[in-house]
Formats: sequence, C-alpha cells, structure tokens
Amino acid sequence: MSTNFQIASFLGSIAFIFFVGIGFIVILTVPELSRRPIYPMLFVAGASFILSPLAGWFVASQIQRGRSSK
Repeated sequence: MSTNFQIASFLGSIAFIFFVGIGFIVILTVPELSRRPIYPMLFVAGASFILSPLAGWFVASQIQRGRSSK
C-alpha cells in the first residue's frame, strides 16, 4: 500500500464521522426534517459514504504535496 493510500484511508474515516455528525445535527435541528428523521439520516450516511474517500484522498494529496515541497 502506498503512503498516500494509507493517509487517505485514515483521513477518510475521520471525514465520514465529521460529515455524518454535521448532517445529523442539521437534520435534528431543522423541525421539518426532525419529524421523520430516518430517511434524511439514511441519505446523509449514504452521501458521507461516497464523499469521505474523496475528501480523504484530496487532503492526503495536499499533505503529500506539502511534504515534498519542503
């Protein structure tokens, strides 16, 4: 496994927790969404599952680029 992949995997798991947490907070604070929160929560979890590896890979690439320029 490459170093970039290892960093991206670690950061992707952190990004998943962050995205889900922010999404759930928004869902539970908006009165219209909090009446039946299961469907918006499923959507947030699915979207986070798709977006978190991309965010992890982007941040890992930026970290590697920053390390190589020094």
